Amino acid sequence: MRLITDTREGLAIALTAVRANPLRSTLTMLGIIIGIFTVTLMGAFLNGMDSLLRKTASSMMTDVYYIDKWSWGGGDWRLMRNRPDVQEENLAQLKAKMTTASAFSISVGKWGQQAKYKNRSVEFMNVSGVDEGYILTQSMEIENGRFFTTSELSSARPVCVIGYEVATKLFPNSSPIGEVIRVGGYPLEVIGIAKRVGGLFSVFTIDNTVVMPYRTLQSAYGEKHQSVTIAVRAKSIEHKLDTKGEIEFYMRQIRHLKPDDALNFGINNQDIFNQQIDGLTSILSIVGFMITGLSLLVGGIGIMNIMYVSVKERTREIGIRKAIGATKRSLVSQFLFEATILSLVAGTIALCLAYPVTVLVNNLFLTDSDLQIAFPMFYAGLGLGLSLATGIVFGIAPALKASRLDPIDALRYE
Repeated sequence: MRLITDTREGLAIALTAVRANPLRSTLTMLGIIIGIFTVTLMGAFLNGMDSLLRKTASSMMTDVYYIDKWSWGGGDWRLMRNRPDVQEENLAQLKAKMTTASAFSISVGKWGQQAKYKNRSVEFMNVSGVDEGYILTQSMEIENGRFFTTSELSSARPVCVIGYEVATKLFPNSSPIGEVIRVGGYPLEVIGIAKRVGGLFSVFTIDNTVVMPYRTLQSAYGEKHQSVTIAVRAKSIEHKLDTKGEIEFYMRQIRHLKPDDALNFGINNQDIFNQQIDGLTSILSIVGFMITGLSLLVGGIGIMNIMYVSVKERTREIGIRKAIGATKRSLVSQFLFEATILSLVAGTIALCLAYPVTVLVNNLFLTDSDLQIAFPMFYAGLGLGLSLATGIVFGIAPALKASRLDPIDALRYE
């Protein structure tokens, strides 16, 4: 009962002290407001960025492995540049040996190409030459039109499927189906439009790509001997590591590599991108929390300073309270309440500012963007928790000083 009474009394005195100096309280809270505002907006941005990056990575199927000359996880590019090319005949060899795969495809790409239709053009897009298995090993969906027929693939017909961004820029007000575009000067009839994928790096996805038959690309660019990418889809996600093991085993056989030889080819998968996304998110989180920590440190020092001033100003009051029986615990509670009230009010103000800012940014700057920042409840709770912790940590020293004052000396203080 005594504890409840002391708590209620200490809270009432603390609220009175905060209201008595509104300007000083506001200036004291400024550092906390900046810190919590920063951590909340950082959380909103990181959540939005993480969702966008994973959406981009999801344009590749999680159960598909890509055998390539290059490894997506990084490494010495000079060594990878000197690796032998992945050959077209490797596809038939893997098909004949593997037992854990459900689909195979081969593709070859050309980056930095130009597509033109009349007076419109798209620069720096990707061109892919594919086979009949492409539709089974990629997450591409046909929104309008169709995919290639067997005869179109085998006879190198000049036809193509274009991505959403390419279609939007070349044909803003009309349907591209049946129209002829020029890619690198080569005429291609548009027979399909791929469904939009979106994402942060849509320039690297099907959205910014013109897909044509594999033989057509060879005819258009005259390059019959270049490294290809072989996609292998596992029979099930649960056993996809078995598929990866089979790929490595048989590719080592094909390339006559010993068990202890380093791989001279890449086995790539969506998981590599997800790991890189996790690493990037961690780095951004660390930087954000460092900035937040500095703001909270400044705010906490401000609270500590003001609390010491408050103790000094109210020395006689403390002496009177101790003379009439106030305990050390009640005095500590009083000044801790004052510090935590300042911190929690600052945190609440920061959250009240952060929410409309996220809405405003989405509505004004990100209306047509795949990036959307959302007010994160986790970071809102974290912000209030940090506010409370800051008040307690930086308020404890002034509170202890107040509780240890000698009542006689305090009553003599002028």
